[in-house]
Amino acid sequence: MLMEWSIAVAAMSFVVLVAGILYAIRIGLNRLERMQASAEALQEELQQLSAQASSLLVPAGETIKTLKEGVQSAEGLFKAVKGAGHTIHQSTSALERVTSTLSDSAVRHAEQLAGKRQLDEAVQWAELGLTAWHLWQWGRKSEAKTDNGRSYSGRG
Repeated sequence: MLMEWSIAVAAMSFVVLVAGILYAIRIGLNRLERMQASAEALQEELQQLSAQASSLLVPAGETIKTLKEGVQSAEGLFKAVKGAGHTIHQSTSALERVTSTLSDSAVRHAEQLAGKRQLDEAVQWAELGLTAWHLWQWGRKSEAKTDNGRSYSGRG
């Protein structure tokens, strides 16, 4: 009777363990999907930032051209300096926005990496539990074989 209860408890423990492992795997897959979506969004943002940075090169080239023409005359010089100041102000503002966006993206990426590390740890714990369970089962089977051998030798 005690053996049957032990088997029932072991079977129930195994079912709970398998259910836990399946649940952990499902959570892990959901997190991986979210991380992939975040990575794709980050890639799109980086492409947009790259396009914005490229568009800043055109005004910079125009500013240099304006400065070159301004050197040729004093009046043109003052106009060019005023235009360059405005362009530099705009460029600085744009660069501040780009820097801010890159910083935000880096923070989000770091947070995603931290989430991935937690997932890796959960999977390692699940593997450790499964290994312990297998060792326990192996020990139980070898103990049962030893007990069976003793009972036969005691009767015979």
